[in-house]
Amino acid sequence: MSASLFRPPLLCLCALVTSAFALTPAEIAETATPSVVLIKVPNGLGSGFVVSADGRVVTNMHVIRGASSAIVQTADGKELSQVELLAADEVHDLAVLRIKSPTQIQPLPLGDSATARPGAHVVAIGHPLGLGNTVSDGLISAVREISPQRTMLQISAPISPGSSGGPLFNDRGEVIGISTLVITGGQNLNFATPINAVKPLLLIDKGIALADYKSPNQRQRRVPEHPLTLLDACPVTQLRTIVGDIDAAIKLGAPLYNEGNFEACYRIYESTALDMEKKVEACEGPKRALLEGVKTADKLDDWADKAWAMRDAFDGLLAVAVRKFADSGVQRHVPHHSLEIFDDCADDSIDRVGTDIGAAIENGAPLYNDGNIEACFRIYAGAIRDIQRKVERCPAVKQTLLDGLHAADGKTGWKDKAWALRDAFDGMLEAIERHRQADE
Repeated sequence: MSASLFRPPLLCLCALVTSAFALTPAEIAETATPSVVLIKVPNGLGSGFVVSADGRVVTNMHVIRGASSAIVQTADGKELSQVELLAADEVHDLAVLRIKSPTQIQPLPLGDSATARPGAHVVAIGHPLGLGNTVSDGLISAVREISPQRTMLQISAPISPGSSGGPLFNDRGEVIGISTLVITGGQNLNFATPINAVKPLLLIDKGIALADYKSPNQRQRRVPEHPLTLLDACPVTQLRTIVGDIDAAIKLGAPLYNEGNFEACYRIYESTALDMEKKVEACEGPKRALLEGVKTADKLDDWADKAWAMRDAFDGLLAVAVRKFADSGVQRHVPHHSLEIFDDCADDSIDRVGTDIGAAIENGAPLYNDGNIEACFRIYAGAIRDIQRKVERCPAVKQTLLDGLHAADGKTGWKDKAWALRDAFDGMLEAIERHRQADE
């Protein structure tokens, strides 16, 4: 890929005005989520975010590696298939895409990750397992040098498979990292790539089709194609454990492979596969598929070949898991409200509604992702009841949210109940954003 220097489109330095004061996670999410995208490739999902007015999107390289095409879904649900690869950095697991969007998407402001310090507050936004715009917050636990060429931010903000490539913000709403790695065996042991590693890639202006990119040491893949019946009798919570451990192993092993340490990469993959027998009680199909990968690798002599045999086993299992999660998805019914519902509301009351909804999603969505769906619903329902008690006036707003609660009460399963309230929340947040724009 050839590179030509050009005057970058301000590289987001004036795209969004960042605050000199600390922002809450809800305030950061309200401003930033329209710029966070879902990236769909044939074998998986990932996250990304817009960094320039000409449609540049930053993500992790492992999100798109090996894909011949990609679809970028914007926050408003539009799916964009005209995607080109501008730059790739295998060492730092970074990629810069460019999308052709019919409407301009506001880019996110980039901060300086060199100023990141342990103990600083951070907010992560992404699409874990395709669940849109999940927000979590935490601290920078450490700044770690994991290899001579690579430094990463260890964070306590929870992230999950599918969050890869999503932005990590400081408390001024600036992007200081890219969510990259989860080690599920640890307690909140998550890592982000510093944003400063991305900035040189933004000077590249000549793109290629995804299908034309060849990763270093690319070889013939033998990824097995599994039927969905492989996942029969596999509880969703245990399948998520398998997916999370595989995702973490790839993110640990792939950089080692790219640095030439093939045996270390293979050992990480092999131990992850063998550990499943102890960690997961059910899911016999996935455990059998992973064991077949180990047996195939054992027959090979070269460490690089062994690593790729395990990677093929991983990718085959991830592909069928993605299909399973997609098939178990729910149809969204996000309402569109007239701005007249705010006619009897003071601005501070509207802000309170938005803040309470944002906090409920921030607390409830991670529980949903962990399989505790009833707890997620209870948090959402509690937020609506709190709004009924605490928010003055705003009768139409409160009745609209109450209608959402009544609709959820009519559902039979906790999953459908939780999504009914999330639809009500997202419809109200969208209306609040239009109301604010109309006032500007």
